[in-house]
Amino acid sequence: MNERQVKRRESEMELLRPPCATESDELLALAVSTGLFSTDDAKDLFGSVLSQLHTGTLPEGHAVVVAPDSDDRPMGWAYYAPEQYAPGVWNLWWIGARPERHGTGVGVALLEHVERAVRTHGARILVIETSALHYVSRARNFYTRQGYQECGRIPDFYGTGETKVIFVKRLFAAP
Repeated sequence: MNERQVKRRESEMELLRPPCATESDELLALAVSTGLFSTDDAKDLFGSVLSQLHTGTLPEGHAVVVAPDSDDRPMGWAYYAPEQYAPGVWNLWWIGARPERHGTGVGVALLEHVERAVRTHGARILVIETSALHYVSRARNFYTRQGYQECGRIPDFYGTGETKVIFVKRLFAAP
C-alpha cells in the first residue's frame, strides 16, 4: 500500500459514523446493490435492525457504522454485535460497500473499525458467516486477505445447495 492509499484509508476511517435515521432506505438499497440480497431479503434482514437503531431499542452492544463519501452519502456500512452466550465473541453480521467502491479501501476501513471497536469491549474472537455460492467468492477472499480463517461449513444451511461458511479471527482485548 502506498502513502496516498494509507492517507486515504486513514481519512475514510476518521469519517466513519453511525447512520442517520433518514438513511435507512439508502442502506437497504446498498445491501441490494451488492447482488447478495433481494429488496425483500434486505428489508427482512436489516430493516428491523435499522428501525431498532433509530428508536433506541437495538440490543446492548449491537452497533451499526457507516462509511460516508465526500457528499456524506453511505459508501458502505457494517453491523456487528456480541454473541449472547459466549463472552468475548462478537459477530460481524453485515459488511458491504457500493459495488463501485469495491477495492478502494472502504471495506477494509469498516472492518478495521469493527475490530477496534469490539476489542475495546474485550473481544477475543470475531466471527463472520457467509455463503459458499460462487458469487460470494469475492467476499470470502476479502475476509481471508484480512486475516480471517475459514473454520467450518454447514451444508444446505441457507437452503438446499447453499452452504454456510464460517470465518473467525482471533483478537486480543485492548489494554
